[in-house]
Amino acid sequence: HSRKEILVEAIMTFGGLLLMLPIVALGDVFKYTNTPLNTGAYLVRRVEMFNSNDAPSSGSPGNGRSYIQLELMFTRTPKDTGSLETPAHISFATVAAEKLNIGLSEETNGEKKEYFCCTESIAAAGMNEACTKEKVNTLIIRNDPHTVQYSSVEFPAGSHVATSHSVNAKFPITRSGPHILVVSNCDPVLMDFNVEMNGTTVWMNPYGYLPATSYYFMPFYGTMALLYLALAVIWMILNALYWKDIVMLQNYITCVLGVCLIENMVLYFDYNSFNSTGHRNEVTLFLGAILTISRRTIARMLIMAVSIGFALVRPDLGKNKKHIINFGLLYFCVGLIQQILIDLGKVHTGIGDHWRTLLAIPVAAADSGCYWFVFISLYHLITMLRVRQQIVKLALYKSFTKVLVVSVVLATIFSIYHMIITARHQVLKHWRIWWFLDEGVWNIIFSVIFLAVCFLFRPSQAAKRYAYSQLATDMADDEYGLGELEDEEAAPLAGEELFSLGDDDLEPVVDKKTAKVD
Repeated sequence: HSRKEILVEAIMTFGGLLLMLPIVALGDVFKYTNTPLNTGAYLVRRVEMFNSNDAPSSGSPGNGRSYIQLELMFTRTPKDTGSLETPAHISFATVAAEKLNIGLSEETNGEKKEYFCCTESIAAAGMNEACTKEKVNTLIIRNDPHTVQYSSVEFPAGSHVATSHSVNAKFPITRSGPHILVVSNCDPVLMDFNVEMNGTTVWMNPYGYLPATSYYFMPFYGTMALLYLALAVIWMILNALYWKDIVMLQNYITCVLGVCLIENMVLYFDYNSFNSTGHRNEVTLFLGAILTISRRTIARMLIMAVSIGFALVRPDLGKNKKHIINFGLLYFCVGLIQQILIDLGKVHTGIGDHWRTLLAIPVAAADSGCYWFVFISLYHLITMLRVRQQIVKLALYKSFTKVLVVSVVLATIFSIYHMIITARHQVLKHWRIWWFLDEGVWNIIFSVIFLAVCFLFRPSQAAKRYAYSQLATDMADDEYGLGELEDEEAAPLAGEELFSLGDDDLEPVVDKKTAKVD
């Protein structure tokens, strides 16, 4: 197939996978439509919350208050034997805990039985304090009683009022951490009815609708947008000063910088809108995911191009062009689906971690291949520059390699720490900093690498002329470009310093026979 056909097939395949993603509620105002809740069933929702005294900020629409509000309507439809003259009730509870402990188990004659609803017989037997006479026909919750708040809604007797009943309850948040809402139907009377639930649950923090685990993304992306804006201003000034000496690599850096700035601005306004309305805008969600994975893809392709000396040592990508383009297409398609699931998982607990883990495998494999390519290419490039004794370029790429090595070491440390926390199921214990471990640290590491690239390869006087003054020898016919230098090609242009991209303090090499490499 031609490259165009392959690209079309990749886009169609990605579109098909995207349509397979679940349709979910995007926000902290959760809607329920004709949700069944028959006897013995219960619904669970978990969101991390701040209390009023522990919140990082306070303002509209939360206005310093933190609560869970239920605005629900329950209907019961009789089955064959159901009677509307019989009263019944639905139970609610909020639990301030990382894990919901429900039910009791009993082993009789080698057979294990589990009970989720508190009955009169279990209460009379005194099997557990979670099931007492006062809690009959409610869900058995074995969490610390001080962390549980109970409520219920009654279906009164009488045919004119027994078919539906609404509830408007509010549970104040008294402690920061994960909070679990449980709606349960344990009333045996309702066994003869079909019960449905409609309405919304509102999870309000002192500053707005953002969950506690997602709040810090808003100031983080706002700060990053300002930093990228400042970097963009400085970069454009340098481009204006040395516009005659701009090389293609610096144009690519400008492109990546623009994507980074737009990405962080979109994500900031996305989280700000979510905090104000309680709903995640689908358009900005997918736009943010596309910008994020585009930035990650283009940045990796840029690093791969830099590692082979593109625009500074060689005028084109050569035989590596096809590999870099194919890598970019593969990484974008797989990474975009994973990024969408990550963004949905921040605000919707229904997104299974197994999907994210499954998609993380090809993304991690692609990243590993990228790192391998980069370091192998840098090794060959530095070897070539050392043999040719091109001191200025050698110092430049050695500095770039050091930045990458430090970044990889830091990334490895955080990855191991991340895996340990996940393997030990301690994610909820670290809910305050999980935003940083799961995503923030990777954005910071990328920013450090990108800032180093901008500094090392920034526009400077005579950059373009020096960069191409040695291309004839840099593009030798052997595998690593180790051709013989001509003396006149090794000398700098008359009256000019060598192409240093800012390293003007280094002395230019005049005689390759006396030059020494550190």
